[in-house]
Amino acid sequence: MNFGFLVDKKEILCQDFRVSPLPDIDDTLTKFHEGINVSKGWIYGPEVELSKSFMEQKKFKLRGPIKCDNYHGLKPTHEIIMSTPDDEHLRFLILAYGFLQGVYLIPEGNLYFNRTPYERGKLNGLLLSGDDYVNGMEQIHYFYLNAKPKDRKQIFAILHWFLIGQSHEFPWEIFDSQYKVLDGIYKLSNVKAPNHASRPVKLAEKYGITIPSWAELRESKKESTLSVLRNELVHEAKYAGEPIGYAHPKDNYTLEFLSILS
Repeated sequence: MNFGFLVDKKEILCQDFRVSPLPDIDDTLTKFHEGINVSKGWIYGPEVELSKSFMEQKKFKLRGPIKCDNYHGLKPTHEIIMSTPDDEHLRFLILAYGFLQGVYLIPEGNLYFNRTPYERGKLNGLLLSGDDYVNGMEQIHYFYLNAKPKDRKQIFAILHWFLIGQSHEFPWEIFDSQYKVLDGIYKLSNVKAPNHASRPVKLAEKYGITIPSWAELRESKKESTLSVLRNELVHEAKYAGEPIGYAHPKDNYTLEFLSILS
């Protein structure tokens, strides 16, 4: 199965599958550098002119606004070959390889949504080396083989939304995506929390990580700064205590939240 888009020419060999650059990757990368819209590590879709109504065409002299297309395709750069091919399994491994690379990878023929990164590590802040990719992919492969179908679907949803959720433009959209990932991890982890605000605390206890102060429970043990922010966004159309778009939290959730989820 061919997939992309990945600026990395290494090949990884696992016990049951391999990931290799396609023979024409050099030509693909040359055309990428010559004809693709990029900014600060992100790929944007081709520019399109928005149409105007008949009356607008008569009254306004300027052409329609130019924007980047929300959905766009990119030529595949790699292939994954398995000894016993299974499309669902291959799609899972492609997505997982994207997580390890810190980019969003999809099978050939699928479309990208909004912007997508080309800089490795852009979505997770990590740059693996040596045998890290092989070891990581082997573990993910064995998880898939041993997991129940519902757990496979859940981890796919977690990885997919962790990666694609960062393609959003506005911070409250990214925050909402990150919280969905947190809830997905909670669902998969089989831990029990007495309330929604306690979920990050219980996950931190299980996995031995330190959570930021904004995820710690307040004296009531029923809410945290994080849970209040989430509840107001989901249920009250507010973000950081104000109508969405009128305020920003003082904490940097875009970076700190991702560090927890990674």
